[in-house]
Amino acid sequence: MNPAARLHRIYDKLVAQGNDAQMVQTWADVFVIDKSGPHYEDDVTACVMALRSEIALTRKRLDEVGAPPKLTHPGFDRLRDVAAPGQLHSNWHAHRGHINPPECRKVFEWAEWALREDAEPDMPAEDMKELQAELESLEAALRELEMSPYLRDFIQRQVDTIRAALRVYGVQGARPLQDALQKVAGAYTVERTRVEAEHAAAPDAAKGLFAKASGVIKKTADVCDNLGKIGKFGEQAWTLAGTVGPMMVPYLTKLGG
Repeated sequence: MNPAARLHRIYDKLVAQGNDAQMVQTWADVFVIDKSGPHYEDDVTACVMALRSEIALTRKRLDEVGAPPKLTHPGFDRLRDVAAPGQLHSNWHAHRGHINPPECRKVFEWAEWALREDAEPDMPAEDMKELQAELESLEAALRELEMSPYLRDFIQRQVDTIRAALRVYGVQGARPLQDALQKVAGAYTVERTRVEAEHAAAPDAAKGLFAKASGVIKKTADVCDNLGKIGKFGEQAWTLAGTVGPMMVPYLTKLGG
């Protein structure tokens, strides 16, 4: 799916909404966010901001292939208008007539065709569910096990980074995950000396949890690499698993320091 195709999918899900709820609730339905969650408004806001960024990046990509700006009017502008934090507590019915006209949908159909060469495969739903479940399991164990505050915070930061990227995957594709994994790799590189010292001094249960966290990170990198291998370029000069994986090996292969 290319960037315009993702916008098209989001647009279609939005205009199909039949409720007259506040936009924060409408967007939660569009982005499949659990409205009973304690932080669902934060998650909606993150997705809305990611959508605004994706609209801008898609327009930039269309500029690069020579598509004139008038060909994305009015669809792109109107979707961006409604995808605004300041509109989250307005009602959906106040926006429906502005964004629903057929000429808006045609813009997304055309843009999807124009960027057909930029398609990347969708992450299999099974992979997404597995990664989300492992992050939830990891975080639950993190709350229960005894370990140093530093090590707990370090693992939590990596969990938060990957979770945030998965949250906006449906809006921005693999790019946020790739960025998240590079951030994780940077954290391991910068903090390596202290991480290794804390890991060596940790009890076996904490070392096991660290190994589990390392495994989740490597699995996420493998998923990203698999998407890249069958994408536009067919192969990559470097791989995320090849970059992140070696950092994980000491924690994946032993419990001792």
